[in-house]
Amino acid sequence: MSSVLKSQLQERLLAEASRRRLAFLQAVQALDGNLALQLEQLSPDEWADLSTLAAWPQLQPHIKQLKQLDAALCQQQLGLYGLCSDCEAELTFEQLYQDPCRQRCTPCEQKYLATQQGSWKL
Repeated sequence: MSSVLKSQLQERLLAEASRRRLAFLQAVQALDGNLALQLEQLSPDEWADLSTLAAWPQLQPHIKQLKQLDAALCQQQLGLYGLCSDCEAELTFEQLYQDPCRQRCTPCEQKYLATQQGSWKL
């Protein structure tokens, strides 16, 4: 992948980070202003691990998105951004542009979703 495309993906990832963090903070603010103030005292990469958030089931989708974001940012720091976290195949520019926090190639994502949904079939 060219350096220009990598730069575009990096900008997209940082924009997605800002968007997800703001949406999360707004959702917390709507539920509990004091908790939002507490979060503002922490580094954003610590937000998803705050134990008091478990009391708010409506925040779980946001927390999942924050964890995906943290994983993508960590991969970027390690020089592994854009590689499937399971098989290490290179993800396409289109896949990463569509979802900058994408962690898996299509075959691995299908396997992962199958295990998450359970393999119970009647």
